[in-house]
Amino acid sequence: MSRVADVPPALRGRPFTRQTALRLISADQLRHASYRRLTRDVYFVGQPAHGDKIRAARLVLPASAVLVGLSALWALGVELADDAPVEVRVPARDRPQRSGLLRVTSEKVAESEVIRTNFGRATNPSRTAFDLARRGDPLVSVPLLDALVRRTGVERRSVEAVAAAHPGVRWATRVVPALDLVDARAESVRESMLRVMLAAAGLPRPVCQLRIFDRTGMFVARVDLAWPELRVAIEYDGRYHDDPAQYARDRARLNALRAAGWTVIVIDRAQLTRPDDVVEMIRRLLATASAARA
Repeated sequence: MSRVADVPPALRGRPFTRQTALRLISADQLRHASYRRLTRDVYFVGQPAHGDKIRAARLVLPASAVLVGLSALWALGVELADDAPVEVRVPARDRPQRSGLLRVTSEKVAESEVIRTNFGRATNPSRTAFDLARRGDPLVSVPLLDALVRRTGVERRSVEAVAAAHPGVRWATRVVPALDLVDARAESVRESMLRVMLAAAGLPRPVCQLRIFDRTGMFVARVDLAWPELRVAIEYDGRYHDDPAQYARDRARLNALRAAGWTVIVIDRAQLTRPDDVVEMIRRLLATASAARA
């Protein structure tokens, strides 16, 4: 049996067909655990990223296939879909065999809504935003839209034009509420989720990525979310903050913000699993700050 180190260089880093593999290794070797079967007669060595899954899908999809949803988002440069199946639109006449690799839709996509990417045909930013905005809970859709707008600069009016061209499409009523919550300044999915949680609770909308200066005009810090009129800020503490050196920098930064007269609270990924507690804590904080300035 082949070991990982015995995988030919030509079979590393990209999906390949069984036919390609059998030019280099035996059928017995291809059954080794090193070779991950992604779909019928298509393999990959290692753990595939979503882009690898798209390339694998392209080996079995017809030329008419168009990447949509999360896969179109990936093709447009926003890599937020590693564990998801490849989302693709295929005309009914060309439907591929069922596969765990694919999530197939036959929903109408106009040719004017399709562009060519490094991953093949995909919906353009406007149509991709329209599709993502219809994906259920704003906690899911808005972070994706934030990232898409930040990456591509797609404008709301172009998304609304797509919506107008598809009257009566399923879940179209979700589009406007999702677009109302979009903020391209958001820099992470969880930061976006936190902002959406606060909006859903009826709290005042914060400013994203606010630059803060002290009374002498010297730059102090840029904070994730803030209410400038109340001098209240929220920082999201992601996984990288666990690094000791980063922790020391964060502590110095928080001290500087507090010295500049700001109230700062830090929300981490564990707290985000208790959204009601987070919302109530911030609600009380804003009320206290507002009363102090009354």
